[in-house]
Amino acid sequence: MTEPSLKFIERDITICLHAGSDAKVVENQMKALEPLGERLNINWNNRIDRRPKAYDSYSELVNEAVATSPTETIILVNDRVVPNPNEVLFMLQMLQRGYAVASQWSVAYMAVTKELFRTIGWFDQRFYGGGCEDDDFALRLRLANLAYFEAASCQYDQDWKSPLLKKEGAKCAISGPYFHRKWMQTPNE
Repeated sequence: MTEPSLKFIERDITICLHAGSDAKVVENQMKALEPLGERLNINWNNRIDRRPKAYDSYSELVNEAVATSPTETIILVNDRVVPNPNEVLFMLQMLQRGYAVASQWSVAYMAVTKELFRTIGWFDQRFYGGGCEDDDFALRLRLANLAYFEAASCQYDQDWKSPLLKKEGAKCAISGPYFHRKWMQTPNE
């Protein structure tokens, strides 16, 4: 992958690392993204420093990360992502091209601006435990006629689970029915 140009990219960014239970994950992600510091002014907003305990929802985690970030442009990085600098530069470039969101793995690894949240609102925190918040977010982007770039092209560890996560089956048991009520859909049975 050739290195994206920074001709028009916002240079002041915040990188939010979502790992809250494992300092080694945070250390590895920061080390992987360290070369960005040569080209960008990075503010680190790490969950492990801010709030290392469990959140009621992934939406709450994202909302707090955005609200506590000092810059307009924000990179959100889930604890399962193995990020690299070129992916971040590419996402920033996509924002510059007019996308409201640029993602390398759904809501787990994305570039956003605070203006996006001023336009469509915060992530819906009623998706308890996680599940469906990404679909809700994408639908709200579509209703606002905002462009969303998504690629599943980063390294993403699907086997690793944070010990802070609650039991796996509970998340969609609550979030799924709420999503269908909110969007007035009848799930296929």
